Amino acid sequence: MFIMLTRNTLKWILPGLVMAYFSFLANTHAAFDPKATFEKKCSSCHTVGGGAGIGPDLKGVTERRDKEWLFRMIRSPQSLINSGDAEAVKLYNQFNQTKMPDQDLSDQEIVALLKFIDQGGPGDKPVDEKSATEATLAQIELGQKLFMGRTPLTNGGPACISCHSAGRSGLLGGGTLAIDLTNAYARYKDKGLSQALQKMGFPVMQEIYADKPLTSEEAFALKSFFYREDQKGASSGDFQKKFIFLGLGGTIVALGVIDLSWRKRRKKTVKPTHGGGQ
Repeated sequence: MFIMLTRNTLKWILPGLVMAYFSFLANTHAAFDPKATFEKKCSSCHTVGGGAGIGPDLKGVTERRDKEWLFRMIRSPQSLINSGDAEAVKLYNQFNQTKMPDQDLSDQEIVALLKFIDQGGPGDKPVDEKSATEATLAQIELGQKLFMGRTPLTNGGPACISCHSAGRSGLLGGGTLAIDLTNAYARYKDKGLSQALQKMGFPVMQEIYADKPLTSEEAFALKSFFYREDQKGASSGDFQKKFIFLGLGGTIVALGVIDLSWRKRRKKTVKPTHGGGQ
């Protein structure tokens, strides 16, 4: 009887649980926080009234662009660029062809985000804009050590060289999983590079350093190191090409040594033939 009663009760409770679940999803969806979204998805490349960085300043963007264009640009910027949209292509080229990631946001969320931008955005402190040209030799050297991993980052993040190269740093020229940073300073300028380092301007970096941010001192030291490498103008690409040729040369030499050793071994194992009858 208890089992029957339990089944009967579940028969009436289950629909209520399903409704409560969907209600929870609806409430979660309604709890969209434009400030948190801007901080997580936008602030590493954009400001609202703070000037251009990696991307354009978004102050007054709803006055400069119509709603349909903004929706398309936020959801799939590369598709808009590939369509040949003149404004999108112009911005893409103006900001060093830096690719903006797609944003999976609903119409309501985009409206809330744009309203937040219209109201002035996050209003947080601007990133440290001290120019790398003012860096001391000690700060530049610290930046190189941080880049190489010789000095660990305070909050435990991985060293830049794990994925990047810069100049001729590192025995093998650095990592190749991400872009060469030799000319990062010229590419992003002083302010843009500060923004990228302090707010982690790219999705992969945001994920890796989410709970391991750089300190302001580390960000400035790295920026100073990139400034020096940019001034040198020596790309790690040439060094890596030389390393490839050295590797090929070493392989050829190694094969020659192996072949020579096999020839010597063959001579020792082959028995000499003697003439004469049996």
